[in-house]
Amino acid sequence: MKRALLVVALCLFAATGIAQAETITVCSYGGTYNKALDEAIAQPFTKETGIEVVFVSFPNYAKMKAQVQSGNIEWDVVEPSINGYVLGAHDGLFEPLDLTGIPVEDFVKGGIQPFGVSTVYYSHNVAYRTDVWPAGQGPKTWADVWDTEKFPGPRAVKYTAYSNLEAALLADGVPPSQIYPIDVDRAFKKLDELKPQIKVYWKNGAQAQQVMRAHEADTGSFAAGRMLDIAKDGVPVAVEWNGSIVDLDYLVILKGCPRKEAAMKFIKYSTDPKRQAALAMASYYGPSNLKAYDYIPDELARQMPSHPDNMKNAVVIDGEWYREHGKEVTARWEAWKMQ
Repeated sequence: MKRALLVVALCLFAATGIAQAETITVCSYGGTYNKALDEAIAQPFTKETGIEVVFVSFPNYAKMKAQVQSGNIEWDVVEPSINGYVLGAHDGLFEPLDLTGIPVEDFVKGGIQPFGVSTVYYSHNVAYRTDVWPAGQGPKTWADVWDTEKFPGPRAVKYTAYSNLEAALLADGVPPSQIYPIDVDRAFKKLDELKPQIKVYWKNGAQAQQVMRAHEADTGSFAAGRMLDIAKDGVPVAVEWNGSIVDLDYLVILKGCPRKEAAMKFIKYSTDPKRQAALAMASYYGPSNLKAYDYIPDELARQMPSHPDNMKNAVVIDGEWYREHGKEVTARWEAWKMQ
């Protein structure tokens, strides 16, 4: 009898343990950024709530849509950029969020949306190898990146039209405030000039870092945070802030997520200014909760996309423009790369 009771007690204990060991999957961008997100947000979140966090990468829009349409939700929290957020909200892919307790007034304008809570700013910047050009003497603007006579050498850019169209127009003299609506013909005409020197179209931040580590390119368009991260490890690379092309990531929950409550806890946890400051300092991406700057040393803050000085001549991605024109632009971009 005692043995039977002991077995029952052990089974109940095991069942309780299993119930408590809840796990959510967060889909972000991989590499050093996921590492920063894990250390700054996920690990303390798990310690406080008991909810385990597993990271995967990266938030491909087609995969998000397929999961929602099939009802087979693999990603509980997803971190799309402005473009992905606007498109997903329009297509009905996300759960409405419970914004109770979130300090909405402390966030950047537009940073808190019905279906998404912003987490970090990141930016596409001019970057270059300082063993090719000493720091301060390399390309400083997009026009310099296009100037292959003054700054010869292989280039690398992101594999999407997204951000490259903006860079091309900036290189052609369009002021940051007049980039949208994008003059697509003008952008592609300018891209034609640079194409012979584009040796790599990088697909994610980790690959961009590898491109510069391996010296596959001398200069080009790179995520500033990724470059600053490898610079601290001794890779000879510098970043310029003039004309940065800025994006904002959101945390969302896919519609039909069976772990919505746990996912919402994670999102709310991420909004605390001290946690956003920790993430920003670990990743070099700018916080969307502006109170986070109270906890970031000024010297480090000035290396982040959302710092006021860096935003003066920046272009903020217009997600609505891409929602309306993304398909046609993407088709033209892919055809252009194959020419």
